[in-house]
Amino acid sequence: MKKKLIWPAVIGLAVAAAAPALAATPYNATIAGQPGSGRSPLVNLVQSSTQTIDVVNLPANVGLYALHCVLPSDPRQAPTQCDDSATGLAYLTATPADRATVQIPIKVNAEFYGTNPNPTMPGGAPGPVNCRVSACAVYVLGAGKESANPQYIRVWPTQFTPVTTTRKADAATVSIGASTISPANAGTKPTISTKPVKFSVTLASGLTPTLSSQDCTLGSGTIAAISTSGTCTVQITSTGGKYFLPIVTTQVIKIGTKATV
Repeated sequence: MKKKLIWPAVIGLAVAAAAPALAATPYNATIAGQPGSGRSPLVNLVQSSTQTIDVVNLPANVGLYALHCVLPSDPRQAPTQCDDSATGLAYLTATPADRATVQIPIKVNAEFYGTNPNPTMPGGAPGPVNCRVSACAVYVLGAGKESANPQYIRVWPTQFTPVTTTRKADAATVSIGASTISPANAGTKPTISTKPVKFSVTLASGLTPTLSSQDCTLGSGTIAAISTSGTCTVQITSTGGKYFLPIVTTQVIKIGTKATV
């Protein structure tokens, strides 16, 4: 399960204050040599790429988050629509010793399903994001008690190359127990119980989907209800690719005392 972040209330002001802070501390973070001042964009990015954040002189007991998000209209506010894909959020754990150098890889996608990383902050309804249309940026900030510390905040606006091919609509195939549903949510809804059964989702594009659920639990290749009646909804999303559009779809599953899959 992804960690939920607590963003600083005035991240825009914190970024502005980050540069003077370097005079007092040697900590810094760059991507491809670009400083995270908010004024040095990452340009000519392809649809999906792994970017490496180079961190130097990270103090002991400080962890970092890295995210790719829509820039808020008010730069003083924290973003509320960030990449929800499995590799779109990077977390560097704290260690008891100082680190002279450390790298954080993060997948930067031109399109993604955006969610609010801070459950305590209003706004930012979940939904598809296209960073060729909306302004986006990679953010780095401290974790835990350091999340509001401007010393650790860095921002890189992202700019993507245009799409030059006609892309196909993607399709999801859902496997639950011995049942296969293709495309997702077609035909009779299967029934699961509180006992875990095998569960998987594959995409026609070959991309790895991001899954989230309501009223059921997704394990490592399994699914189980958390009650004995009602329905469970699994949301299926992807970041799209060179030849396929992003997908946002759902699979509704019935819940009962006995599984029918």
